Parts: sequence; structure tokens; C-alpha cells
Amino acid sequence: MNSATVMVVVEGPTEYTFIRDVMTQVLSAQAVHLYPVIIGVPGKKGGNVTIKRAKRDIRNLLYQRSDTYVSTMFDYSGIDSNWPGLSKVHRLLSTGTSLSPEQKGEILEEETKKVIKEAFPDIDVQDRFIPYIQMHEFEALLFSDEEILAERIGRSLQEIQQITEEFDNPEEINNNPNQSPSKRILHIAPSYKKVIMGKIITSSIGIPQIRGKCPHFDNWLKKLESLTNIC
Repeated sequence: MNSATVMVVVEGPTEYTFIRDVMTQVLSAQAVHLYPVIIGVPGKKGGNVTIKRAKRDIRNLLYQRSDTYVSTMFDYSGIDSNWPGLSKVHRLLSTGTSLSPEQKGEILEEETKKVIKEAFPDIDVQDRFIPYIQMHEFEALLFSDEEILAERIGRSLQEIQQITEEFDNPEEINNNPNQSPSKRILHIAPSYKKVIMGKIITSSIGIPQIRGKCPHFDNWLKKLESLTNIC
């Protein structure tokens, strides 16, 4: 079986831990080896997800080895207002166009890839760069199993269902600063600790269940899995 090495530029320690300790176990079995890298330079790691910072890290990783791939895992709610494709998403929404989380993500990822290709024409960006924007926030993945989430944060199943009942899937839980997935969790469970509990809950739920509930996330993993067919 062919194998693929994928460097994943991430927003912070929550995503780093999730990829290293949860996703890697599943993808490695399919010969896709993931290595998370927190955005930024030493001393200024994490947060502030701007396209300028991301471009630097993506460029460096693509140049380091010609036989590796580069991906990203940034929250939609955390990207900079100048992120490629974001103005297009906002424009479409302002005109009344209905966009699913998948459609929003696809617009952002397509435009991100276009910007990276234009910036580094001497690298095989088309085949080696697989951008991913998490809709709308990492914590959306935790809602993939309501019972496990309720148990792990010490709340009732009914409290979780009151949050999810208005959405078709977890990726739809919106990015309103006061109604984002993490804010909704913190509202009912103030003791929620993002990095530690994010790993524990997603590990308990399992990647297959998350994929079944989060179509945009599932599509990202399908792209990563397909890399072993073209190596």
C-alpha cells in the first residue's frame, strides 16, 4: 500500500491535540500519516489566523519536502476578515442566497487554494495542498453524539438536544459570537476546558461517528484518504 505524509497547519492546541491523538489513529491505519503544526513562528504560535501567517507556514512546509502534502484546520469563526473567499460568502448570504456549511467551506477552500497557487507558482500546489476550514468551529464536532457530550460535560441529554434540535447537523451550529458551539457548551457547562475535553470527547465519540454526522469534515477525510491512490 502506498502511504502519504500530510502536514496540517492548525489554529491552536485543541486542533493540534485532536489531530495528533484522535485523527492520526484512524488515518494511519489507511497509510495516511498526519503531523499537526500550530500556525505561527516560535514565541507567537496559535490564534490570529490571517492568510499572511498561513501562507508563510504553508509555503515553508511545501518547500521542505517534495513528497509531502499540506493541509489546514482553521475554524470558520476564527479566520481573519480578509480570508480568501470570506467576502464572497458574506456577499451571497447578504443577497438572500442560502449556503450550507459544505458550500461555505468549499468556497473558502477553493479561494484559499487559488491564492496559494498564485503566490507560489513554482510548487505543485494543485496536487499537494488540501485546505480545510472547520464549520463553524471545532466544538461542532462534539455534537456528533449528544449522549456522549452530555455525559462528558456533566449535563442532561435534554440540554444538549435543546441546542441541536434546530439544526440538521452539527456543522450548522452557527458562528455567531454568542451562539457558536463553544459558547453554547460553556453556557451550560462553564467548567468545559477546550483542549483537554475536546480530545476526550472526540475520542469517546470516534471518528466514524463524527464523519457520519459532519459531511464537510467527512469530505476532508475522503480527500486525505485518496492521497494513497496517487502517491
